[in-house]
Amino acid sequence: MYKRDSVSLGVFVGLILPLILVAAFIVYSYKTTGLNSLISVVKHYQAYNILYKILSVSLMPGAGLFFYWSRINKLNQARGVLTMSLFYGVLVLVLYMT
Repeated sequence: MYKRDSVSLGVFVGLILPLILVAAFIVYSYKTTGLNSLISVVKHYQAYNILYKILSVSLMPGAGLFFYWSRINKLNQARGVLTMSLFYGVLVLVLYMT
């Protein structure tokens, strides 16, 4: 069995997973399918100061992946997910302050 443990895979998963979760939340709650409608809902969330809350909740599965990969000794992937979670954390802080 080929075991891959790379930081780039962790960064990729850590970057994409919160975006997919936010998009899934918007599609599920508003029944929207087009990209323009997704963007308009995100602008609506930002106008009402909700976007940073949704982004912060979408980071929870990344934390779960971090602990899972740490547990099975894939520390490079865990490092990548942690790096992207910190990046999103700074983004949430910036959105909160504006």
